[in-house]
Amino acid sequence: MDDLTVPEKKSMVPFLRQLYITTAVSVNIMGHGCVIGISAILIPSLRRPESSIHATHSEESWIASIIGFALIVGNLIITPTMDRLGRKRSHILSIFPILVGWFLLLLANSVPTLIAARFLQGLSMGILGPLGSVIIGEMTNPKNRGPLLTLISLSLTLGVLFTQTLGIFLSWKQTVIACSFITFTSLCMQIYCPESPPWLCSQGRLDECREVFLWLRGDGPEERDELEKMIQAKMMERKSSVAGQTISFGTKVRRTIRFFKETYKKPDFYKPIIIMLHIYTMFQFAGINVFSSYMIDIIRQVVGPEANAEYLMVVFNIERLISNLLAIFLMANMKRRSLLFSAGFLCVTSYIGKGLYVYAKQNDKLPFPDNQWVPIGLIGLYMFSLAVGISSIPFTISGELFPLAYRGLGGGISVLALSLNFFLAVKCFPVLTTEIGLPSTYFMYTGIVVYCLTVIWFMLPETKDRTLQEIEESFRGKKAVEDPANEPLNDVNVQKYLAMRRCSSQIMY
Repeated sequence: MDDLTVPEKKSMVPFLRQLYITTAVSVNIMGHGCVIGISAILIPSLRRPESSIHATHSEESWIASIIGFALIVGNLIITPTMDRLGRKRSHILSIFPILVGWFLLLLANSVPTLIAARFLQGLSMGILGPLGSVIIGEMTNPKNRGPLLTLISLSLTLGVLFTQTLGIFLSWKQTVIACSFITFTSLCMQIYCPESPPWLCSQGRLDECREVFLWLRGDGPEERDELEKMIQAKMMERKSSVAGQTISFGTKVRRTIRFFKETYKKPDFYKPIIIMLHIYTMFQFAGINVFSSYMIDIIRQVVGPEANAEYLMVVFNIERLISNLLAIFLMANMKRRSLLFSAGFLCVTSYIGKGLYVYAKQNDKLPFPDNQWVPIGLIGLYMFSLAVGISSIPFTISGELFPLAYRGLGGGISVLALSLNFFLAVKCFPVLTTEIGLPSTYFMYTGIVVYCLTVIWFMLPETKDRTLQEIEESFRGKKAVEDPANEPLNDVNVQKYLAMRRCSSQIMY
């Protein structure tokens, strides 16, 4: 009887710790959802005669879209910062601009102050954009990673719903006060989060890396095997780099240039970037942020001016929340590609349907012009497609595609598409609807979405239930058993490893 071993039941504690880390990120992202949603409350409030601040149509579009321009600045800041300061300190850094932005909104007495406040908030969003997915992707295990990454889109939805529901009952300044508490809560939670094990490993802090990894993931044979493989690979990268050497600034610049020349040719660097550029472009022109920013105006244009737009806004946000919850279940049980392209098909169908409906309505070709259920149903289908796949997949994929060596650089480059297209889609939407009409605008955005989905179809690998190392190997066209980087680091093959493993260290100097 003494020789019999009973399989040890895995503890829930590591999962709960991973969930806490994810929640700290998600609460911050919920504050970003408030930033996106507040413009749908703020802009109509500025149009009221009793408002102390009045804005032109052009200024309204700047208030809504300036955060997209600020996202680019935030992306440029976080690209080197997350690798130099670490994930935890970079996350804390991202919180302060948005807090200052909420404070400025409260004090605002002019349109320039509103725009400045929104810019600061967009800066925070740009910093956390690539960072949030990296933190969750690095600190959760592959089986939990998909559903936990889906909480990013769920948190954005909660932020939008929270803001726009409160905005019906409170003034926009009272709503701002409530939103600021969400961001402050995230700051308090982040103080008690550990640093990312892969980043600690990349800095040579191996004891801390082991301690945090086992604290997060549990102390089982699978976890220890994954930990040691990660440490061995990173140690080989550090040995092949020139870290710690005292070299001149000119030499650093030349080596940096050489690093980029060698790196951009590698498929595990450029393929994830191309994929994410198209995924982020599709995400923005699918219209999730356009709809959130101009929801009341869009509902009145599609359903009709007699529609109760405020009530429908809350209904559609509740639908978005339920669909996001469904997305967590689907993310755990469906392949990423199947979910993305199914949602993409529904999005394109609803886009075309809304465009044709509004066109027929404007030209008096509807058999039942007073029937509101058709446009409401089309918007409902559209919202479902966005929440269940279009808005959840990008954040999940972005935390899975990039190798550790390029995670900061590749994520920073690709997320520029998210930021730039946020600005273009939100800024241009009211201009296009005025100049060419809502139907033509919908058809134009549909064409962009179809193009992006076509490129993604041919390039995106399946990532569900695969380790980050396996995904990295798929881009290099090698199976794990074929890659010398994954051979045991014994005395016989160390030299072979050093000779054949690609130079992909983030330590460029």
